[in-house]
Amino acid sequence: MASSSAKLHSDLSALPLGIHTLRFKTQRVGFNAFVWKGNPGPVVLINGATHGDEYEGPTLLSQWAQSWRPSRLNGTVVAVPILNEAAFFAGSRCTPSDDGNLARAFPGKKNGSDTSQLAHLFDTQLLAQCTHYVDLHSAGAAYELLPWVGFLSSKDKVGRAQRAMAACFDRFWCWSGPFLPGRTLSAAHARNIPAVYVECRGAGGVHPKDLRALHLGLRQLLRWSGVVSGPLKTLRPQKFRESSDSQEAHLQVHHPAPHHGLFIPDPTARIGAKIKSKQILGAVLPTDSGAPSPILAERTGTIVMLRRQRSVSLGDALCTIAPM
Repeated sequence: MASSSAKLHSDLSALPLGIHTLRFKTQRVGFNAFVWKGNPGPVVLINGATHGDEYEGPTLLSQWAQSWRPSRLNGTVVAVPILNEAAFFAGSRCTPSDDGNLARAFPGKKNGSDTSQLAHLFDTQLLAQCTHYVDLHSAGAAYELLPWVGFLSSKDKVGRAQRAMAACFDRFWCWSGPFLPGRTLSAAHARNIPAVYVECRGAGGVHPKDLRALHLGLRQLLRWSGVVSGPLKTLRPQKFRESSDSQEAHLQVHHPAPHHGLFIPDPTARIGAKIKSKQILGAVLPTDSGAPSPILAERTGTIVMLRRQRSVSLGDALCTIAPM
């Protein structure tokens, strides 16, 4: 169980009813949080821009901050549209000052690097106060993916709650897997907080269909949690994949570029396409006169992520195939 003994900058339970804008910060990092404080009940925390080039979460949560004015809440909703501000304003996945990946830095350190401090700040000041957590991601600027919702698999009460939370996002397929360290969900796991993450299409933009699906999913989750009153809608059947391999959904390790160069996908390599093992996914052309390096499928399955940025460096992930 993670420690929650850090002094709170803002105790959410002490806030009066209403809408509040709070600033959480250290001397070097910080983020804004919008709080809809209701009657005693669950505390649902939602954030976007754990990575700075993922825009769906910031867009939706900023829209909510501008326009959502519920008349009554049986709990509290906390939205952090932009968690990693430095990365967001640089348009980069990672924190510019230390090239740190915030989604690998949890639980962080109070006196660590900028990325580590930000992880520690979020973990101790907000995650420690919530009862349910949702992290909004996407493929970012360099990739496109087949949108899904995911969580860390477990068979206990927390795991059952996570499966129910994921089902609220019924316009996305669902992919659960084993624990991996450093994630926001890892920090939630350490605190026994039910948590899910949502991956939207990305490709450097915000697809209206994804934004609508996120909105509907979050509203359903707030009704499911009891924070918002109202009937639960009938959910669509959701394709579900539970993996026992911790690396299966680790997007950065599959089909690495064999060298620097230019990635040219094969015309058959498309998001959602069914692929057979050893099928050609594309090729990386070197920047000199060397021969192209073919990229062959690691397994049979469905393409769920594909690199859209054509320039690649050694080791960059080019494609992820889910065995389904």
